[in-house]
Amino acid sequence: MIKSVKDLKAYEDVFTLIDECTDNYVFVYDLENDLFHISKSALDTFTLEEEHIKLASSALKPLVYPKDWDRLAADIRAVRNQEKAQHNLEYRLITKDDEIIWVSGKSRTFFNENGEPFMLIGCICEIGKHNKYDNITSLYCEDVLKERYALAKIAEPQPVTGTILLIGIDNFREINEKYGTKMGNILLAGVAEAIAVCCKDRENVFRFHGDEFAVILKEQPSCTTADAKKLYKTIRRKIDSSIEKNGYHMFFTISGGAASFNTQEDSYEDVLKNAKFALHVSKLNGKNTFTPYSEDEYLSYIRRIDIQEELRKCVENDFKGFEVYYQPIMKPQTNTLYGSEALIRWHSEKYGFMSPVDFVPLLEESALIIPLGKWIIENAVRQCKAWVSVYPDFIMNINLSFVQIIKSDILKDAVELLEQYELSAEHVVFEVTESGELENNTAVKHVLNSFNNKSLNLAIDDFGTGYSNLRYIRDMMFGIIKIDRLFIKDINESSQNYTLVKYVTEMAHNFNIKVCVEGVETQEEYDKVMTLKPDCIQGFFYGKPMNAGNFAASYI
Repeated sequence: MIKSVKDLKAYEDVFTLIDECTDNYVFVYDLENDLFHISKSALDTFTLEEEHIKLASSALKPLVYPKDWDRLAADIRAVRNQEKAQHNLEYRLITKDDEIIWVSGKSRTFFNENGEPFMLIGCICEIGKHNKYDNITSLYCEDVLKERYALAKIAEPQPVTGTILLIGIDNFREINEKYGTKMGNILLAGVAEAIAVCCKDRENVFRFHGDEFAVILKEQPSCTTADAKKLYKTIRRKIDSSIEKNGYHMFFTISGGAASFNTQEDSYEDVLKNAKFALHVSKLNGKNTFTPYSEDEYLSYIRRIDIQEELRKCVENDFKGFEVYYQPIMKPQTNTLYGSEALIRWHSEKYGFMSPVDFVPLLEESALIIPLGKWIIENAVRQCKAWVSVYPDFIMNINLSFVQIIKSDILKDAVELLEQYELSAEHVVFEVTESGELENNTAVKHVLNSFNNKSLNLAIDDFGTGYSNLRYIRDMMFGIIKIDRLFIKDINESSQNYTLVKYVTEMAHNFNIKVCVEGVETQEEYDKVMTLKPDCIQGFFYGKPMNAGNFAASYI
């Protein structure tokens, strides 16, 4: 066991043999006397007069790339102070030919009889330029940033604070697919150069995976997310001018996201996660924009993910927690029941009762609406069959999601369920929410035409809130138009709303299309709507959605 310099002499022949058998540079560093011994072969590569170096802590400094000296000194200091078990660091050295090369320095620490570090024995291995630099952009790779952050946590006496700015090229995959990877690489190099010029220091610019770049803002008069936003705008202007100057035959944009950090309080993984989330939000919000990290927004995002997972578990667990509610639809001229609309409700064991506004979009995003939608149709058809036996004219309205229409065989499901429960199609109306899908998606149009061909009734829901088109009335694809509450809540104060609903109702009736007015809640609204002579009224004025038992007790 080596516990003193004297002990080391017994191993000199072994060190010499190892030195002759490896291309690496073997070294011994006497911490107590600041003496450094390195392989003789190092003299051929570096500016060294001999392999024995006195006052090593200062004599070796000219060999180390200036930007890396503080990191190297801090790493050795951390080992000496027993804050770190071993020296293990990648850094740059300067050769005799003034070439900068990356090396990996590793050593084992030896302790004296007092248990204090007194010697490092190890090797320095050339790892080349490619391990630290991105070959396309010549920027540092992410590993360099990660290493620096880890070192700052253990070696800096005071916390290092700052902001990380992530920049991503919008639609980069499409650019690669259209113009090829060669052009994509040229684009990456151009963006990297623009960022480096705006930052004035490539040392703090990094190439991440794919189309992402990172910039570290620190040790400046100010380094907040607001400063990151200013830098992002500067980079964006630089890129825009570069596009014009270089005559790129394509236009592209960049998005940015930023998060602040404190090396003593935040892990590298958390800081990067926050910055990536901010960039993700920028992409979601239309791209070509900047977003600072928001903890509230992140927690809301995580909650959405968690709710979606809860929904998945419930769907897979035989639709546990879901229940179909029914809201009455009335014939106002006779004040008798027309039927009901089937509405999904969900009770989460974790979140309690949730509004459909909060969970239905998540069902659609995840396509869980497909199995759940079929389950809703089956429950509604089965319930309708039971109520028709008591109330022969009863009509059940069932909502269809565009996800169901586009991604499932919804027509087949509907026909089979009606046959299974021996329910005539005249007792069911399928509601489709008005949106751009009706206007622009040929697959949707095809499915809805197939519904008509099978004599399945269709209603257009929320008419007037989306891409309202009188062609829906003219083409008579829908047998019922449901006018949204948006036009009803102010119908007594807004003559425009009243006139609009009046004309839509009259036109629909001229084409033998029924009109159902939704969202009627007060006596005043009811009285005004009655002057329009709608076929049906639905709203809290007549009743709120309720479970099957309460609905039957109240209306059947």
